[in-house]
Amino acid sequence: MAPPNIGMMFPRPTKEYHPEPYRAISPSRPELSVEGQTVLITGGATGIGLETSKAFAQAGASTIAILARSEAPMIKAKDLIEKEFSGTKVLTYSASITDTDRVNAIVKEIGTIDILVLNAGMMHKHAAVLDIDPDETLESFKVNVTGPLNLTRAFVKLPPRSERAERTVLYTSTGGIHFIQPGPSVYSASKNAMTYLMRCIDAEYRDAGIRAFAFHPAIAYTDMAKAVGYKEDQFSYDSTVLPAHFAVWLCSKEADFLRGKFSWAAWDVEELMKKQDVIAKDQLVMDLSMHKVLEAGA
Repeated sequence: MAPPNIGMMFPRPTKEYHPEPYRAISPSRPELSVEGQTVLITGGATGIGLETSKAFAQAGASTIAILARSEAPMIKAKDLIEKEFSGTKVLTYSASITDTDRVNAIVKEIGTIDILVLNAGMMHKHAAVLDIDPDETLESFKVNVTGPLNLTRAFVKLPPRSERAERTVLYTSTGGIHFIQPGPSVYSASKNAMTYLMRCIDAEYRDAGIRAFAFHPAIAYTDMAKAVGYKEDQFSYDSTVLPAHFAVWLCSKEADFLRGKFSWAAWDVEELMKKQDVIAKDQLVMDLSMHKVLEAGA
């Protein structure tokens, strides 16, 4: 018997759950093109971040800037992407997202950024909430909240490419904010905090042309999953390519009704679009797992 896919066990506002990428969110669709745009991706050299870098290159980004701690994976990612997508230039910056001065200097050097993907994150050692080391708790909030918030501040201060150009910031959150799970409590709490702040950013900076989204990427077998003890045959995992393609789709006008909301990459976007009038107008439905509210209003 095949192991279960955890994501399919949770309530959702769509009948379809996609563990793999599918056509509606494909970066090859002309409607999802980001041709000529510059994308900055934190943690964009490995795992889901690397797939996201590749997806934006496939969608036509002219420049992809990768910010990560380790230089070697970035160089490897740069060579891979530029070889496969000759029209995309890859810039690499070795830095911690918590180093505000360094991050601000990088943003200033890039000059024009159309899309910011906040993908870098930290998972502490699993333990009961009061047994988690206080230093790890603080570091989790620095990496998962303070760092992304400071980078977003620098991004918003940049002038847009043109007077009417909109810019998008995406935050890779976690479905763990939906439930109590022994072990990753501080991780989920920090992700929940930044998810809320993304809602505030979208609401408060719309007049500045800023679009903000937070989403659960996937229950995938990544290096982070391995580090905290998950086994390769323990579950049926989602593809790491799925959230990468979903991120590209969120940058399109098709996704405007999800601004300020929290969604899962695995939820069928065509089903969501059929409910977009209900979703867009109801300010209480910030988390689309509140599917009963959507069904009542559909």
